[in-house]
Amino acid sequence: MNNIYSRRINQTPAYPDTNGWKKRHLDAIGSPQFGEYPYVTLLKGWLAYADVHKARFESEIGEDYVLGPQWEAIGDSLRGVLNGETGRLDCGTLDGLILGVMKDAGIDITNK
Repeated sequence: MNNIYSRRINQTPAYPDTNGWKKRHLDAIGSPQFGEYPYVTLLKGWLAYADVHKARFESEIGEDYVLGPQWEAIGDSLRGVLNGETGRLDCGTLDGLILGVMKDAGIDITNK
């Protein structure tokens, strides 16, 4: 299986790291602490679901008329949860990740 979406969780934007935010963020992804663990686990599952769907059905999950809207709703909820406790996670990075994956998986993100 090609983990095209799952592997994106380890990417950060090309913005300067003037205060160590990139390292803290990646540390939280790789070894999440108490307040970070639930979010990281949910996000990884959401990304993996898109990978598995693509491998199984050879199409993007956003193109699936049954599962696509449900998967999109989970992504929207993951974005909403970024307003809560996130520890060392960089919320802007994660928001961009979720929107980028949605777009690439066939979801229209125009009004998001």
